[in-house]
Amino acid sequence: MSEGNDMEKKTPVVIVGAGPCGLAAACGLRRRGIEATVLDSSTEPGSGSRAILLWPPVLDVLDELGVLPEAEKHGYRPRALCYHTSRKRTIRLPLDMVNGPLVLRQDRTSRLLEAALEKLGGRVERPVRVTEVIPGKESVRVNAEGPGGAQLSYEADWLIGSDGAHSTVRKLLGIDFVGTEFSRSFALAEGQVEGEFDREDAHYYVTPAGVLVVIALPGGEVRLSGALAEGEQLSLEAVQRLLDQRGPGHLRVSNPSVLTTFSAPHRVAASMRSGRCFLAGDSAHVHSPAGGQGLSLGMQDVRNLVWKLAGVIDGRLAPEILDSYDLERRAAAQQVVKSIHQLTRQTLFPPMALRVRNAVLHLLHRAGRLQNILLPSLAGRQIHYPDVLFGGPLSPGPGKQGRRNDALPAAGMQAPAWAPKAVGKNLDGFRLITSGPQDSALAQRAGKLVDGRPSLAEHRHLAENKEGFLLLRPDGYVAASGQATPQLDQAWQRLERLVQQPKALG
Repeated sequence: MSEGNDMEKKTPVVIVGAGPCGLAAACGLRRRGIEATVLDSSTEPGSGSRAILLWPPVLDVLDELGVLPEAEKHGYRPRALCYHTSRKRTIRLPLDMVNGPLVLRQDRTSRLLEAALEKLGGRVERPVRVTEVIPGKESVRVNAEGPGGAQLSYEADWLIGSDGAHSTVRKLLGIDFVGTEFSRSFALAEGQVEGEFDREDAHYYVTPAGVLVVIALPGGEVRLSGALAEGEQLSLEAVQRLLDQRGPGHLRVSNPSVLTTFSAPHRVAASMRSGRCFLAGDSAHVHSPAGGQGLSLGMQDVRNLVWKLAGVIDGRLAPEILDSYDLERRAAAQQVVKSIHQLTRQTLFPPMALRVRNAVLHLLHRAGRLQNILLPSLAGRQIHYPDVLFGGPLSPGPGKQGRRNDALPAAGMQAPAWAPKAVGKNLDGFRLITSGPQDSALAQRAGKLVDGRPSLAEHRHLAENKEGFLLLRPDGYVAASGQATPQLDQAWQRLERLVQQPKALG
């Protein structure tokens, strides 16, 4: 970062907010050689457990940033999700490395990411309170108040607002936060719990008496969470009543380090982009903690944005690729918020409705379907984007109408499990995967396209699947798919419009 004068600092990117999403964005940009200045209004790093379930989208980002091994040392992976529909009936869904979460306190996640940022040569500027955001055609100016009331000014090419549900950036940009809020209050307590229960599983008591979540935390404490009765005031005694009425009946909570209430707003920003300014994480969307999806959704914002923004800054990608961020991530947020809204409503069902819901859960479990429905959803595997990166669907190839290869996910879907993983140090490369006969016209055409411009994508061929192709984005989503050579040519032409030719040296 260079200084224009004593009061103004110039930087490619300003990130407001040093929670996990802001820190991950800064690390991701710096790994790609892009300097990012992180501002946070707090004097010290955030404390408290907050988001504790790190589902695969979060773990993928931590892995890319090199901090996953350390995170796993401080957390643990639950063996199963247990849904207790009564004190005698339990649905136990085993977890694996594909769809399972890591339990880790958010303050620990933040510390690991901040340490990674410092290793990359960055740091968080604290305490810096943003007071004004002035968007411009070529840059954005951020005015702020620093330590001791010092007046600070930053001129950046781009701004990322990841400053939480009450986002100052969102408010200063005049972006509406659209949605609703449940009238009930939810209790959250963390403390010691006496009594026997399997602390290696995550427990959801979904009895006719109400819903209660019980999850052991690293370090020995246990998190308890559930809706309070109408008009009930928060107290340790109230939490114990929830545990007695909804839990297994032999547990006692004591010595809480956390005892608080939270509401359940469900809101999505009217836009996640305004010119050179972007919103990510809770500043763009909030919902109840049901299912533990908040951090997962925010980290997917980061993963979607960073490769696009870095590519535009260093001239590899056309600026119009950034138009897809708002369209894709707002669609994803709306999918998740709608799902969590329905899930939260179920926690407030009257006893008869809960009995009906539980009967359906048992039917699905006996049919072997519940695990395949619930776990991929919680793991973020079902989120999909509208087909906007390439401007719309490819035209069908000659003779291919009505004969779509069902093994090929459509554009905007996530890469299938059978697709080879990215290898090498190219963080932001596209991957072209063909399948079917090795000597097919489609496979031969793909090889020629990549040989003609290898900087555009790497090519892999799989002989064991039906004939077709997938063009995968750096963030693991499908950019295009098809079965015909003309469709491949269309996809390649659209990719060429987005990925700019390297500038000649000298």
